Amino acid sequence: MTLPEPAAPPAAHPPAFIPQQRMPVASWYPPLSPPPLPPPRRSYLWPVLTLLLVFSMLMALLGAGAAAWALRGTDDPPIAASWVDMRPDVGGKAIQGVLQRHADAVKNKDLAAWMADVDDTDATFARKHKQLFENLTKMPFAELRFERAAKPPRKIGGQLPSQLFARYHAAVHVEAVSVVHRIQGVDSKPVATPWLPVFGYADGRWRIAGEATGDDLPTGANGQPWDAAGPVAVKRSDHVVAVVSADDADRADQLLKLAEDGLRQVATVRPSGWDGKVFLTAIQDKRIFDTYFAESPDRVAQVAAIAVPYYDRIPEWVNSPTFASTRVVFNPTELTAQTEELAHDLSHEFAHAAMGPVTGPHTPRWVVEGFAEYVAFKGATVSASGIRQALGNLVIGSFPTDQQFYDEPRNYVSGWLACRMIAEKYGQAKLIAFYEAFQRLSEVDSVSREVLGVAATDLETSWRDYVAKQRG
Repeated sequence: MTLPEPAAPPAAHPPAFIPQQRMPVASWYPPLSPPPLPPPRRSYLWPVLTLLLVFSMLMALLGAGAAAWALRGTDDPPIAASWVDMRPDVGGKAIQGVLQRHADAVKNKDLAAWMADVDDTDATFARKHKQLFENLTKMPFAELRFERAAKPPRKIGGQLPSQLFARYHAAVHVEAVSVVHRIQGVDSKPVATPWLPVFGYADGRWRIAGEATGDDLPTGANGQPWDAAGPVAVKRSDHVVAVVSADDADRADQLLKLAEDGLRQVATVRPSGWDGKVFLTAIQDKRIFDTYFAESPDRVAQVAAIAVPYYDRIPEWVNSPTFASTRVVFNPTELTAQTEELAHDLSHEFAHAAMGPVTGPHTPRWVVEGFAEYVAFKGATVSASGIRQALGNLVIGSFPTDQQFYDEPRNYVSGWLACRMIAEKYGQAKLIAFYEAFQRLSEVDSVSREVLGVAATDLETSWRDYVAKQRG
């Protein structure tokens, strides 16, 4: 593929990025305690002591989680609500029962069973939850279960919609739920995605009454294909399962063809070390894509697609999760792109998926993105004038830091040239070994010395000279 000289630089519309993973934080609910009592008068000492003794016995019996509460704000103490037994073998068991019935309903395609545990007072939410069921039943799950977090994440109550707090007189509870699943023919390991349903207690039972809201939800919350506001269609080929909007079902075949071509392109560089199959989301509901940019909404329009790493557990809720798979999510505006551009972006994202098992917190962004571009441009002929146009007046000095990388779209081009230079000078196997070494080492200099036998400063010098030569 030759880069057309009059066309816009390929990095002007960056193909993708892998979001930074937020570090998991310790989570806890503060124990329920009575309001402080004023010092009692001597004549009331024994009644007060008796009251405290009774309260202590009650707390010992029901446990610190005996009341349902919601946190208002981030640092406010819990507001005691209706007394609801939230011990694991009572309230916790009841909520887990709802989740189990929900999973069974999806497997059995039983809408009535699904809606039986839903508060239908809010017609809008009821319709949304019904659509969720219909979308879930279309997914080719080889495995599906809803699991409550063993330890509630800290500050989760701050994500509770205020109207639900009022409707249930504060007897509400936000649950941190992992949607643990495997896509048939794609996943070799279970994948966990986050779901934060709100449970309300009324008439002696818990019902799903809403979902948590806010900009600080865990990665992937409300960003799964089954979260789409409208109906979806699932299409598959030998190595790809694609979820598209029902209205786009007719053009899914073309998308699958391009996706299979992209996977073959990746296989020329990375034939093993990953599942070799992809779960792809390409639907019109822009909210699904935008949820990954809650912290940087200004970047949404600049990104064509994202490759999102997922784990066996939710990283924000636990320590040391294990990588499971990479999901590829397309910006709906990208689906109308020219065929050549879409093919390039698919190859780029699939390269991220292929390297997902060996991508870690120390892998530099210029290596992650440069390698993906190296794969996407593999075998292409790019003219010197095309490279000059793409780089413009970008100064090639030292490798960009992770903090700098996404501020300059042309870093995609410079990163690609760095990876291509390593492959041409030391061999493609060395480029892959260079990438993989960041699993063990955290500095470019250490990796460069171990894998390539040169210091990072020498590698940068070779890169600058290479780019200058490619510019012509």
